[in-house]
Amino acid sequence: MLKILFKYKKIINYCLISLIVACSTSCVETIVISSGIGAGLAYREKTVDDTRSDIKISTKLGFKFIANGLKNIGNSVDITVNEGRVMLTGIVRDPAKAKLAQDLCWQVKGVNEVIDEIKIDETGKLKIKDFSSSLFDYLLTAEIETKFALAKDLRTLNYQITTVDNDVYLLGVALNDKEMKRAIAIASKVRGVSKVINHVILADDSRRTK
Repeated sequence: MLKILFKYKKIINYCLISLIVACSTSCVETIVISSGIGAGLAYREKTVDDTRSDIKISTKLGFKFIANGLKNIGNSVDITVNEGRVMLTGIVRDPAKAKLAQDLCWQVKGVNEVIDEIKIDETGKLKIKDFSSSLFDYLLTAEIETKFALAKDLRTLNYQITTVDNDVYLLGVALNDKEMKRAIAIASKVRGVSKVINHVILADDSRRTK
């Protein structure tokens, strides 16, 4: 399916612009998160309290980001939270907005680490490609999630995947180094992925919340 979409990418780019404008890049994250939270409560290593805390952090940051112009078409910063570790991804057109996103994170109780992966578009201009790229980022994320789910040697729900401009970001917890390398290898082999940025930690990492 993904191969076909890449083949007809130019046509799809223009046909789906209105759809992408309507939801912007932040809707991609919402779809991914909502598909995993319910099932994840029963299987993930972290406790239910940790999960509730992550949801609260994400919700509070979401409101703060909207109020401060960090969740719109021009500047769209996505929030991924795992055990108090906040990963920021997306694209802004003003470096000051990226700094503001970091500062807002530290204002929220329960945040113990902020990972800044925000991209800055120095041209400051919004392009048609920006909208269509969001669709392909979502498709890449969906394909990687499917491959993770089919891999018997991965605890799929311990990983969160975000894609921005064909770069894949991994956040979560791996049982051991072997599992972590396996996750990176699977993601990197998906067609269309430019690179994989790994922020997965091991189960015995001291940064994990107690």
